[in-house]
Amino acid sequence: MSTKRVHIVAAVNAANISKTGNTYTIRDVCGATDGIVMNGRLYPAEQLAAGAPGLNGKPAPAGHPKNSAGKFISAANGEALATAWIGAYCTNARHEGGRTLVDIIVNGEMAQATPKGKALVERLDAAIAGTNADAVHVSTGLNLVEVVANGESLGKKYTSIATNLQYDHLAILLDQPGAGTPEQGVGMFLNSAGDEAEVETVEVTNAPIAPEDKRFDGAMGWLRGLFANKDVSFDQITSQLQALMAEGQWIREVFTSYVVWSNRDGKLWRQDYHKAENGSLALVAQPVEVTRQVSYEPVTNQQEIDTVKDQIIAALNAAGIKTEGLTDTQALSAYNSVVKKPVEDELAAEKGKSKKLEDDKKAVENAERDALAAELATNSQLTVDDLKLFPLERLKAFKTNAAAAPVVVGNSGQKAPGDEFAGYDLNKL
Repeated sequence: MSTKRVHIVAAVNAANISKTGNTYTIRDVCGATDGIVMNGRLYPAEQLAAGAPGLNGKPAPAGHPKNSAGKFISAANGEALATAWIGAYCTNARHEGGRTLVDIIVNGEMAQATPKGKALVERLDAAIAGTNADAVHVSTGLNLVEVVANGESLGKKYTSIATNLQYDHLAILLDQPGAGTPEQGVGMFLNSAGDEAEVETVEVTNAPIAPEDKRFDGAMGWLRGLFANKDVSFDQITSQLQALMAEGQWIREVFTSYVVWSNRDGKLWRQDYHKAENGSLALVAQPVEVTRQVSYEPVTNQQEIDTVKDQIIAALNAAGIKTEGLTDTQALSAYNSVVKKPVEDELAAEKGKSKKLEDDKKAVENAERDALAAELATNSQLTVDDLKLFPLERLKAFKTNAAAAPVVVGNSGQKAPGDEFAGYDLNKL
């Protein structure tokens, strides 16, 4: 994109001029205000804020410097320093309160050395003394890159946006009348490459009364007022952007700083848009043709998935199975059927063997227990089934120590109940 030269004219209240010793200060010179539209060009807040520091240290010549051929030149040019330098420069450049502001310092001794500088000192002294209260006019000389865009800001429509502001100087206009007009600044600028470029002059008001705000007129204004100074939803942004589309263009997707739209040919285009503080939108830059691509990120830990996959492939290779060309599903199926299943079958067989040994051991113990129970039951008041309820080790203890068990040992040599009366004859009594 080509660079454009612009001179922005502004007025400074005489009350903002002061003097200390032989040094004059012109305070709060306003370069531009946020969202202002001049000559159909929007000056956004973010662009003004980004460019403001570039004013620090820049010369403040008497008028916009010209060469011997009458063409505008940079204030840093040697010819400009020889003809327009009056000992003045910019300082304290800042962007605050929605305005780009700068102070101008004038060295009175240097200024007195030139006719234009002497005229400036006389004008400044008159402002301080109150004998001349007319505003002092200044004009900011800057280069900018103009981006084609359509929109509306502060009740004014615009067809382009000023970007990449690069300040060259801030001229003091000694002979400027009360109201500047664009025609008074028309001319040609000789850039650093020696090429001629048209110079455009615009005027910014520094009055306390803001421009008439027509954003909320009519039905669309009423709708816009519903969400002014509030968060703007993507639906509202989409509606506004669609209104900026030309015939045969349709919004497809809206993102935080750009929009994708299509035309009748079905082609997709990406174009940036700008959202002003007042809620208005504008398409900026040139659209770029794009293609639609969709990609999805995994929700699981991809590193773990890749590690398991590598282990599966290694196991298949160790088993002599060709893995080249296999999908993830095919590789997993081969692993389950060829590698994993035989291992599981072998484990199952080992478990079966272990269970059989357990069962055999249990059967031997049960047989020994049954034999002991039958043996002990012959001299016990307990039956065989009663004794089978005891553990094998307990039955062995019964056999070793009969007193430890509820067993009645054989009763030979003992008299049965009632035998103590045998041999007695009751009739003899």
